[in-house]
Amino acid sequence: MDTLGQHVALFTILSVIFLGAFVGAVPANAQSTEVQPSDRSFMVSLRQANSWLVPVSKEAPTRSTDAGTSNAGRDVFEGHSRLDIDLLKSAEGLGVVLPNDVSSEHQSLIDEMAGRTGDNHDRAYATIVRQAQGGLLVMAVRTRATTQNTTIRTLAHQASQMLIRTMTVLENTGKADPSAFELVTAKAQVNAVRVIGQNIEPSDRELLVLLAQHSLWQKPASRESSNRARDSKVRKVAGQLAAEHTQLTQAVTEAARQIGVDLPSEPTTEQKSWANAISSSSGEELDNMYANLSRAADGSLVSQVAHARATTKNVPVRIAAQTALTILLKHMLLLESTGLVKANSLQMTDIPALTQQKSNSSPPPQPDDSSTSVGFLTGIAVLVVAAAGTLWLVRAVGHHGEHRR
Repeated sequence: MDTLGQHVALFTILSVIFLGAFVGAVPANAQSTEVQPSDRSFMVSLRQANSWLVPVSKEAPTRSTDAGTSNAGRDVFEGHSRLDIDLLKSAEGLGVVLPNDVSSEHQSLIDEMAGRTGDNHDRAYATIVRQAQGGLLVMAVRTRATTQNTTIRTLAHQASQMLIRTMTVLENTGKADPSAFELVTAKAQVNAVRVIGQNIEPSDRELLVLLAQHSLWQKPASRESSNRARDSKVRKVAGQLAAEHTQLTQAVTEAARQIGVDLPSEPTTEQKSWANAISSSSGEELDNMYANLSRAADGSLVSQVAHARATTKNVPVRIAAQTALTILLKHMLLLESTGLVKANSLQMTDIPALTQQKSNSSPPPQPDDSSTSVGFLTGIAVLVVAAAGTLWLVRAVGHHGEHRR
């Protein structure tokens, strides 16, 4: 290899090394091409669910004797049909291969539902479809919170909103058996619909406590940021978050009152440290600190809320979880719209048990201490190296040309 070739090879190697470190500093909404295995799994699962939910729901109005179930079937059919169209379009653009055939298990489910009519059909349809959608909701929300692919993030956000709406429609029929709301993908065993009682599970109590603590730190932090942030977009987003945490607090307080849960009056020590980090910063640092800490905290909590929304048998808790889920999804979108949220603020954590104590959990990445600060410094280093390397390469090419002459 000649001298010029050596220069090019060395510069390429350096660029690759620094670019790898730079990824964490890139805004999350700039990550758009790479498809992770978890992203593919979500798309495949969604496609498989649509393959049986669409035909079963299409037939629901003709097999039902209940107006509510008939309307629910139409809503589910339309929602999953539109979602499937967007899913196939997204998969084609990303080069993801999705299954076209219905699995044998799902085909047997389609055949079984085809043999049911009247009330027997309505109870089975509402219960099985509601159960399946609960599992999809948890997967969609988790994907929405963690994926770095903008196309999949949009798809997951759309799926989450549709599922929240149609799950509520199915529950409102009064035909769905809440005892079958556990998260499984297999066919539900449909028995007589049980009356939803006020059983208070530890997970229900824990959810309300977590939501209360979340508002206790994020509402004042958002109010402060709406006044002190440098970027006008951050100020506007922070103001909206602060206002909507009032709505969340009201929903959580009402659920706690109905089921007799005592709520905390202060956030956790960990959450206080996040609020203090924001308060002690200013200018551009405050903007980045607020956007990244808030987005990381929302992403860590939203999967747990989705799990509770899908599985709880307690009506007040379900209402509070639905309100929280809607608000958190909206807040994540608003924070990402600032353009400041970094890829390393998208939490890649498993859904923890709601009954576990959170005092020992790790905080979301704090921009001032590590993640974002390192990301920004790395980004600067990349730019410097790239500029220097480019200048060096241009000079090398010039010298090479002079030697040849």
